[in-house]
Order: sequence, then structure tokens, then C-alpha cells
Amino acid sequence: MKKIVALNLVVCLLVILAVPVSAQANTPLENIRQLEIMLYGQAQGGALIERLERLERDVFGETKTGPILVRVDNLSSYLSSGLGTESSLNLKLNAIEWMVYQEVSVGQPLYGRLERLESAMFGAIQSGSLAARTNELLMMVWATDKLNVDVVTVPKETLVKVKLLSELDSSKNKVGDPVRYRVLEDVIIKDRLVIPAGTEGVGKVREVSNAKRLGQDGRIVVDFGTLPAIDGTPVTLVMEEKATEKNRSLELAAGAGMVGAMILSSPIGLAGAWFVKGKDVVLPVGTEFYVEVMRDARVSGLSLIPGA
Repeated sequence: MKKIVALNLVVCLLVILAVPVSAQANTPLENIRQLEIMLYGQAQGGALIERLERLERDVFGETKTGPILVRVDNLSSYLSSGLGTESSLNLKLNAIEWMVYQEVSVGQPLYGRLERLESAMFGAIQSGSLAARTNELLMMVWATDKLNVDVVTVPKETLVKVKLLSELDSSKNKVGDPVRYRVLEDVIIKDRLVIPAGTEGVGKVREVSNAKRLGQDGRIVVDFGTLPAIDGTPVTLVMEEKATEKNRSLELAAGAGMVGAMILSSPIGLAGAWFVKGKDVVLPVGTEFYVEVMRDARVSGLSLIPGA
């Protein structure tokens, strides 16, 4: 009897371990809520099946059949698939925006992004499924409804030029405060766009201390967190030796009105630290500087040759 119980326990454990982490972490209802936020900007009301069918009609133009988990997973993959050669709706919108505006609005609701593009290109919002409408725009702008996407590696220490969207002030900031920033220049690897200009990231204040008597420095340490590549893959950014030297050579800190400021790497190697001798650190919104990729990152890169 004990052997049977033990065997059943082992089988149960193997079944649990075989289930993907994402499937264990979120219920279908939570996954649907996340898809609604991605698409509309906020969660919708109603019963689970009603909400799932609404998503399918809006995205595909029709409801699907099959197990709920499979239908939710298909929606998720189509809207924002990860690494690979298939083009998700999110990646297609990124490509269209980049071709039209030379920057992207990553993180904004997909529905709103599509409608803004339609207004700019057609003069009015169109009708039909999001899939069909996006492909129509893609054909107009890229002369194809299938993008040339392939996996590339963004090397460690690749520089990324950004600007602050949040002010940093060592006399006001607190640990945990969000630090928003935006990419200023496209990151291109092997003729493929991997991080478009306009992409936004959110870091946080890791450490902060204000200036004190006897010339003690004001200090802010920022963890830059991750930034989504054009396919949504998170890329970890830091300010270490290469970015620090680039900032020093261009005197970007002084150009932001921080005379005597230095941008240094954090002793823990995961964040950027700013010091101003005897004064509080103040970096206004719009301050420009470089950060760098922490480790090699495999992402889907978009060929810059339309129709290729």
C-alpha cells in the first residue's frame, strides 16, 4: 500500500513539473485580463467565455473552438509571440510605426496604436478584425503582409542611448521610485532592427542619499531593469564601464546642467550611480545618456529592407 501511495505521489509530482510555469502561475481568467489590458488598455467586464469570445472576434473576426487554455494561448501568441521568426500583431505594429514615424509606442494598447495609424494613413478608423486591418497597413507600408524576421544576438555591452522621462533628485527621490526613460536611437544588429527608437523602459531608484555638510556627495543609484526588444523580449540594461566611459567622453552629464557631475558604475554592477560633490544630484527630464546591455540577448530582429 505504501509503495502504491509513493508511486502515485511521484506521478503527481511529474505531472505538476511537466506543466509550464506560466500555466501554473495564471488562471485562464487572469490571462484573459492581461490580454485585455494589452489590447484595450484595461480589463473588461463579463463572464470568462463572453470575454474570450469578444477578444477572438476583435482580433480574428470570429470565435474559435477548442479548450479554453488553447484558445487563450493562441490569442497570446498571436498578439505578442516571443523569440522566433513568426510576426506577432505587436511586432507588426512596431514595424509599421517605425516605418511611418521612425519610432514606436511600445507598451501602449494595441487597439489604440492601430487606430492612430489608420487615422494617419487612411484619414479614418477602419472596420474589421485587427488581424486584417494590421495586414492591410503592413501591405501599404512594407509592401508585404509577412515581415522578414530572424533571431539575432544583441551582444553584451551594446550601447543604448536614452533620455530620462522622470526627474531624478537626491533631495526628493525615495528608494523604489520609478525611473522612466525612452530610447533615442535605433539599435541595429547585422542590418536588423532589434530595439527601436521610442521604446520606453521603467527602472527604479535602488539607493539614494542627499548632500550633507563638509562636501559629502549627493548620490542616486538606479536599477534600469529591462527594456522590450522589437519582439517584446526583455533586454537587461545597466550602466557599467563602457557606458560610463561613453558618457564621460561626451560630457553628457555636464550638458544636462550638472557641472562637475560624474556618471559612475555601481559597485554591485547592476545599476547606474550619480554623484555630485557637496551638492544634491539633480537630473531633469530630458537628460540624455548611454546605458549598455548587461548580457548577450537573443531577440527577433526585423530586416530593414521592405519586402525582403
